[in-house]
Amino acid sequence: MKSLTWRQFLRYCYIFSLMGIIVGLSFSKIFLSIGQFMMAGAWILLWFDEKEWLGRLRQCPSGRIVLIALPSAVILMLNGIGKGFRSFFTNRAAMAFASVMILHLAGLLWTTDFSYALKDLRTKLPLFLLPLFFSTNEPFGKRAFYRLLLLFVLAVLVRSLFNTWMIATHHFIDIRDVSRNISHIIFSLLLSLSLFILAYFVLKSNFFVLWHKIVMVAVMAWLLAYTIISQSFTGFTIIIAVLLILIPVMIIKTRGRLLKLSLAAGFLVIFASLFLFLRSVVSDYYHVNPVDFAKLEQTTSRGNRYIHNTASLQTENGNYVWIYIQWDEMRSAWNKRSRIPFDSLGKKNEKIAFTAVRYLASKGWRKDADAIEKLKPGEIDAIEKGVANVIFLNRFGIRGRIYEFLWGFDHYRETGDPTGSTLMQRLEFWKASVGIIKDHWLTGVGTGDMNLAFSAQYEKMHTKLAPDQRWRSHNQFLSIFVGFGVIGFIWFLFSIFYPPYILHRFGDYFFLVFLLIALLSMFTDDTIESQTGVSFFAVFYALLLFARKENDTFLTKN
Repeated sequence: MKSLTWRQFLRYCYIFSLMGIIVGLSFSKIFLSIGQFMMAGAWILLWFDEKEWLGRLRQCPSGRIVLIALPSAVILMLNGIGKGFRSFFTNRAAMAFASVMILHLAGLLWTTDFSYALKDLRTKLPLFLLPLFFSTNEPFGKRAFYRLLLLFVLAVLVRSLFNTWMIATHHFIDIRDVSRNISHIIFSLLLSLSLFILAYFVLKSNFFVLWHKIVMVAVMAWLLAYTIISQSFTGFTIIIAVLLILIPVMIIKTRGRLLKLSLAAGFLVIFASLFLFLRSVVSDYYHVNPVDFAKLEQTTSRGNRYIHNTASLQTENGNYVWIYIQWDEMRSAWNKRSRIPFDSLGKKNEKIAFTAVRYLASKGWRKDADAIEKLKPGEIDAIEKGVANVIFLNRFGIRGRIYEFLWGFDHYRETGDPTGSTLMQRLEFWKASVGIIKDHWLTGVGTGDMNLAFSAQYEKMHTKLAPDQRWRSHNQFLSIFVGFGVIGFIWFLFSIFYPPYILHRFGDYFFLVFLLIALLSMFTDDTIESQTGVSFFAVFYALLLFARKENDTFLTKN
């Protein structure tokens, strides 16, 4: 049996730490941190010349070995680290990407909040370390690379099964909370990438036999089902958007006429289905069930007088919300069925009374004691959790999420208050970002002053956003522009697009899919402002560009 050499052991440590990071993306920030620390240690030892160190010890008198061993090791270790960095500095592509970290360091020159700046720098550290580690290590062959991708898919699959159990057993208040220790948006990116990885393996790769591909198709079907079950609007949107971008690229580049026609037909089917679905949802949402306001009944079955606000045109599922309301009856009936008082806030810090009225309206019921008493226990629990429409209880569709966006739009149009609507809040975040950019367009506000700048801008705008909802850009491009101005914005774009250009990786399937997913996410989220987000971006960008021996061009044979 061949003995394991020290170098082979370190290589295994490096691979094991990378596996920990890949699994940690779906499960734990702790895994991410431990994996990166282990990788750093393995990288340092890989550049350490142990043979020279042992040679020095052999030449040293036995009485001085203890005194010389540690200093000599430190010197050789520093020398090895220097060699590693020199190798890194000669890699133009890796340095260009890692320069995002240099941009954040430069932003310290005009920042005032160094406490937040240092925290932000720690978060962004993977943008520098992972290109360093990957570009100065031996790249992976195709088989090893595919195994890493399969490990990633397996981790996403296991996490989706766990999340489904959480959903089935109601271990959440908001369905977005099932991912808990990682953002539900970041998990939707992992899910989308997993689907496209499996699609390539099934359709293109010759590395897998038939039964492997059958299993992969089953996993793909499950991941698509989970996207619907978890009501992941971000995941659904990104999957569709990537398809609508990839298919035209394939149509342009492929030579086969039959394949061109098939792809064009697929594109039209996807586009038409999406259009018809959205039109159906919007049409249903704005449909109003006719009511003769002149003939509204005035009293409940218990003789109490209804309140009818016929001036409000707000509806839920086509039913007017603010007619047939008897507050005293609802309050009394509700307080008998729930531990949360009718006039207090629910589990999502929304008014129970308002949520109950909307929910009853969505069912076409009157808002009185009889209606409250007819509610099932599960519906009482749902209202306590902020569920304001019966359609939101449907676990097998994203129609409810679109209804949520439309309701938020109408509420904002009527009141000017974006609080509670993810879409309208983002518009307010973007409006604040643009306001800051106008005042600091050249160099931005610096690495650490983002929160201070947004706080001041919201006050300047006299926003109606609740104080605890006054967040940052939720758009990575705007966030970079706010922090570093037009110069930093151009720098950021250069650092993303220059490396694949000089390495000729825009034609690589995996990198192209990953880049599309990452860039699309950056339009609606601060993707690299969280530990899981920046780790996802840095790991796959560096792995796909700097740690592979071969491309996977999906329009040619393997």
